[in-house]
Parts: sequence; C-alpha cells; structure tokens
Amino acid sequence: MNKELTIPQVGEFVRHIGKLVAIEAIQPPPPKLEEDYIFEELEARCELRLNGEVIKHLGTLNDFYGLESCVDSAIKEMEEYTSSRNITQNNDVEVVVIRKAYQVRKRPTTRKNYFSDEHFGFEPIAHGATFNLPEPIETVVWSSKETRA
Repeated sequence: MNKELTIPQVGEFVRHIGKLVAIEAIQPPPPKLEEDYIFEELEARCELRLNGEVIKHLGTLNDFYGLESCVDSAIKEMEEYTSSRNITQNNDVEVVVIRKAYQVRKRPTTRKNYFSDEHFGFEPIAHGATFNLPEPIETVVWSSKETRA
C-alpha cells in the first residue's frame, strides 16, 4: 500500500494536527547589512643588515602614541643605536627603519575604546580582514648609510 503523500487543502482536517485554516506566504526579512570599516595601520620595522641582507630584526613599533609616531620613535631609537655602536656610513653593517602601511577591515564592538573615550572599539573581522585591499607598502625611511645633517 504505497499511498502518495499530499499537502492538505484549506478546510481539510489532518488527524492529530488539526483543521487547516490558512496558508500564508511569508517573505523573509533581508539579511542585516554589515559594514566593514577599513583602517590604515602603520608600523616601523627596524633591521640590521650586512651588505644589504637582513641579519637581525631589531624591533617593530606601532602608532600607539599617534599618527606616524612609530616612525619618529624608530628613527630616534636607531640613531641612538648606531651612535652607541659606532655604526657609520662607511660600515658594511647598515641599520634601517622601514615604514609599513597596510589596510585592514574592522567592525565596531559594543565595548568602548579603552584608549579613546569618544569612539567605539574596533576589531579585525574574523576572516578576510585584508580581502580585496591594497598590498602593504614598505618604504625605507631612514638608513645609517644616508648622509645626515
């Protein structure tokens, strides 16, 4: 006995379920629109090089204290570093500061920004934080081989 199953008609009684009184087509709500906030972040990487090859990473600073503060601080620290080690323009060893600018997608959090009382906090999105964004740009902004005034 292979009886084909059917959908009941309005007014029809379905045993143990009830009498069908209406059928409504429900339009689902559109998905919530998400907005990505794209921030440019800067960091300054300090390297020790021998004949152009990186032999030691000396540290990386970020813009914690304000826009471009990492570059200014890194240059100052590397000037002190080269001075204390007698690294001059004539050495095979070179100290460089590289400014790296890159973009990242973030979304606001419900938490207040700990470091700024006028803005929300932001966090990188879990997946695809750099999707469809320009490649990072790295520029040597200071070198112990350059002439200094």
